[in-house]
Amino acid sequence: MADERLVAVGLDLGTGGARAVAMDFRGDLVAEGQADLPDEATTVDGPRVEQDPESWTAVAQSALRQLTGSLPKECRIVGIAVDATSGTFLLADKGHRPLTRGLMYNDLRAADEAPSVAAALTEDLEPYGIKIAPAFALTKVVHLARHEPQLFRRCRHIVHQTDWIVGMLCGRFDVTDVSTALKTGCDPGKLVWPAAMEQRLGIPSEILPEIVHPGAQIGEITAGAADATGLPLGTPVVAGCTDGTAGFLASGASRSGDLNVTLGTTLVFKAVAEQPLIDPDGAVYNHRHPAGGYLPGAASSTGADWVNKCFPDADLDELERFASGLLPTGRAAYPLVKTGERFPFACETATGFGLDEIDDPVTRFAAGMEGVALLERLGIQRFERLGLKIGPAVYATGGGTASQTWLKIRASVNRRTYSVPMRPECAVGAAVLAAMPHVGSCEDAARAIVRAGGRVEPDERLAAVYDEQFERFCAALSERGYV
Repeated sequence: MADERLVAVGLDLGTGGARAVAMDFRGDLVAEGQADLPDEATTVDGPRVEQDPESWTAVAQSALRQLTGSLPKECRIVGIAVDATSGTFLLADKGHRPLTRGLMYNDLRAADEAPSVAAALTEDLEPYGIKIAPAFALTKVVHLARHEPQLFRRCRHIVHQTDWIVGMLCGRFDVTDVSTALKTGCDPGKLVWPAAMEQRLGIPSEILPEIVHPGAQIGEITAGAADATGLPLGTPVVAGCTDGTAGFLASGASRSGDLNVTLGTTLVFKAVAEQPLIDPDGAVYNHRHPAGGYLPGAASSTGADWVNKCFPDADLDELERFASGLLPTGRAAYPLVKTGERFPFACETATGFGLDEIDDPVTRFAAGMEGVALLERLGIQRFERLGLKIGPAVYATGGGTASQTWLKIRASVNRRTYSVPMRPECAVGAAVLAAMPHVGSCEDAARAIVRAGGRVEPDERLAAVYDEQFERFCAALSERGYV
C-alpha cells in the first residue's frame, strides 16, 4: 500500500501493570494501551515477594487489545518486543504450566545462598564486573533446588517474566535475551550459561533457555495470541530486554561514548562501550548492548531522595522558580539521605553534608540540586578514568528532568548538552527493539523511534564558577575520607 504506515509495538510489563505503545518511524505515538495488575496478584510474606503469572498474561493481553483496537487502519505492525522487570522468573513444567508463582526481582528469600552462588560463578562473571546478589534470580533458583527438591525435579523450564509473555505471543518459552538472563547467571560476552551452574550449583542445563541478543526475531504471533490481543497473525515477535535496558534505549543514547543518566530516587549511569568497562572497585557492571557492544552501568545512592526529606510539603515549582535566581550558590553540599555511597565512590560510612547548615530554604533547595550535579560530574570522570570517553551530550531521563533549572545546573556543571527524550517510557525502548529486524540495526531503530523532547545547553557563566565549586566539593569529600 502506498499510504501504508509502519509501526513497531513495545510492551512494558512492570511491577504494577502493563503498558503498550505503537510508535511510527517518525517517532510519533500512534496508539497505546494500559492495564493495571489487581492488588491480589501480588503477595508479600516477609522476604518473599511473588506475583501471579496468569495476571501478567491478562494485563499484557488487555493493554495490547486496547492498542490494536485504536490503531489506524493504514498501520502495519512490523514487530513487537517485550521488556519486564529484571530478575523476575518462575518455574514451569513440560507443558509450560507454572510450578511456582513469579518470584519478583525484590524477593530476598535466598540471602543465605548468595555467597556460595557468587563464589561458584566468580571466574565467569568477574570479567564483566557482575557480582551475584541476594536478589538475583540465580540465587532463588538455587534456593528452590535446595529447599523444594521435589518441586524442582518437576521443572522443565526456567521462564523469566519477559519470556512468559513472549511464550504467550509466539509459543516459545525456551528463549531469553541476554539482558534478561544476566541475573540468572549467564555469561553476557559469550551468550552461554557457565558450566559451573550445573557442575557446582546443580542447575540442569536443559531447563535453561537459549540466549539471544535483544532485537533478534524469536517467532511470530500465533492464532491464539492474535485472538487474545488483536495483533495480526504472523507478526514478528522480537527478543526484548529488562526494563532498565529498555529505559536506556528510550533515552536516545546509541553510539559508543553516549551516556544516559536517570535521575530519580537515585542517580543511575549507563553508557555505550565497545568492550566491558573494568572497575577494580567493582562499582561498574556490564550489560550487553543490543547492537553487540556493552552497557557499563553504575548506580549512586544519591539522587532526588533529599527533596522529599527536606521539603515534604513545599511547593516545589515555587522553590525552583526562586532558586533559579540564586545560582550559583557557592555551596559544596552532598545531599545523601541514607548512610553509605556506591558510586562514583564506594564508602559504607558516607553521610550527606552541607544542606542542614543552610537556613534559607530556597538556597538549600538550589544547593541540593547543585550537589547532585557535582556528584554526577564525579561519576562521569570515573567512567572516563576507567577508559571510556564520554560524548558531548548526556541523555537525561527520570523525574529530575521535569526541572529545567536542575537541567541547566547539570549541563553547566558538566559542560555538556543535556538531551531529554519526548517519551522516555520503557515501552518505547521495547519498540526500538521491535523495529530492529525491519531497519537493520539498533542505532537506526533508535534514530527512527526516539524523538528528542528538548535540549539544555551549558551556561558558560555558571560553568566557570561551578568548576571552582566542584574543586571544593571534591576537597570536602576527601577531608571526610570518602574519596
